[in-house]
Order: sequence, then C-alpha cells, then structure tokens
Amino acid sequence: MLFSLLQPLRNLPLAFVDVETTGASAEYGHRVMEIGIARIEGGQVLAEFEGLLNPGRRIGPGVSALTGITQEMVEGRPTFADEMPQILPLLRGAIVVGHNIRFDLSFLSREFRIARLDMQSAIGDVPVLDTLRIARRRFGRGGNGLQVLSRRLGMLPEVAHRALADVRTTLGVFERMIEPTGGWAMQLADVLLAQGGNMPLLPPGARENLLPLELEEALEQKRPVMMEYVDGDDSRTHRTIRPMHIKRVAGELVLVAHCELRNAQRTFKVERIVGMMRVEA
Repeated sequence: MLFSLLQPLRNLPLAFVDVETTGASAEYGHRVMEIGIARIEGGQVLAEFEGLLNPGRRIGPGVSALTGITQEMVEGRPTFADEMPQILPLLRGAIVVGHNIRFDLSFLSREFRIARLDMQSAIGDVPVLDTLRIARRRFGRGGNGLQVLSRRLGMLPEVAHRALADVRTTLGVFERMIEPTGGWAMQLADVLLAQGGNMPLLPPGARENLLPLELEEALEQKRPVMMEYVDGDDSRTHRTIRPMHIKRVAGELVLVAHCELRNAQRTFKVERIVGMMRVEA
C-alpha cells in the first residue's frame, strides 16, 4: 500500500504493537515471550491478537516479577514463527504504532530473521509512529512511561506490562494526544511532524543500544531513582540508586550505579530489575 502524507488517519490502516520480552536487549539474545497487536481501520479496532510464545530461553526473575509471566506459562506454547500466520495479516500494509516502538521493533526484527523472513519485505515499507516521541515533544523528556503518561492524559490504564493491555493503553494515549489537533482527521504528515519526522521500520544500526524506557531515562538523567530489584535469593528489594552506565559481563547486561544504601558503586543485573521510580528532591 502506498501512503500519501495528505491522507487523514481514518483512511489509513494502523497496527498498534507491544511485545513482552525475556530481557532488556534483543542484541544479547533475548526473545519475545508475548505479543499484542490491534489493527485499526477507519479509526476503529478491526481485529486484535494476543499470544504467549515459547521464547526458547529462560525468563529472568525480574521479568517474571514485572510481567507475571513465568517459565511454566510459556512451556509448550507456539513459537513466534508458529504464530506468523496470525501476526502477519495484522501488520501487513499498516502504519506501525507503539510506545518506545524502537525497542519493540528491535525484537520483532530479530524474530522475523529467526523465522527466515525479512520484516520490511513481509509487512511492507510502512511508516512508523511512536507515542513516546510525540509525548516527549509535548511534555519534555522524563516521566513518559506508558502508565504515567496515560494517567497524565486522564486515562485509567489496564494492567501494566502485558502485551494486549499495553496495546490498548497505547491506543488510548495516541487518541488523547491527537485529539486537540484534529483526531483521526489529522493528516499523516501532521502526525509525523508531531513526533519530529519519519522513523525507519528497521533499527538504523545493527548494534544500536535499545533499552526499556524506564532504564533508558534513568541513565539519561543520572538522577536518583528507587529501584525494585530481585536479589540473588529471589527476594524483591527496594533501594535508592544513581544510575551511571550499562556494561556487558559474561554475556549479560549489567547496570553500574551508585547505591545510597552502601554509599558505593555497585552492579545490578538488568534482567533482575523490576522497575524504577524517580526520586523527587
């Protein structure tokens, strides 16, 4: 399908997408364990899909604590490639929309490669819209996580960190943000302008560092955050840290941070981080 920049959104198909993953980075071998998609046409939901997937690798304890998805829940489930007949029709020829969509696309691109498909060839050279980028241009950087943003816009989100629930929340956030400037009557060109321009479907660099939004913002701002963390005994703990940088140790992503409890530099496995909340002065 050819996309005219002058077409209103209501005349265009959109696919809202969210994935839950076994860890923080597709580059380091983590996989999709749940996918949610909503196909929108005429400004209305045409079809939805949600599926737990067998990722073929262990789910980290922090991820299970965050999402509620356990290893037992995905055992015996179909793989991403198995579900391709259900996934492709919802994505093909549609504008791809998500919150921090570059993160999701990095995982989807890898899953398509594992299934021996080129994602761009399979779904088309489609535009990409990111509700995070639209929010940052409107509200500034920081504090634009999906759950926080939805409440800022007057929404009560569904359960967080499950794929289809986050898709529905993203759709609501998108509608609230475009409503003042024309809603579904907005032209595609104006929505692209609202997010700061075009985005590529495929990540611009094979080794681009893409992290979950909360972690990315914490590293960017280098301000104290309250981190919920699953320790070596699988107990959930809370501690105030000041994030410094990410490094790779023995094939794992590790956060280097100043820990206020110890008043020392400490390292934390990224896959054990459940969440981060900014500490206000």
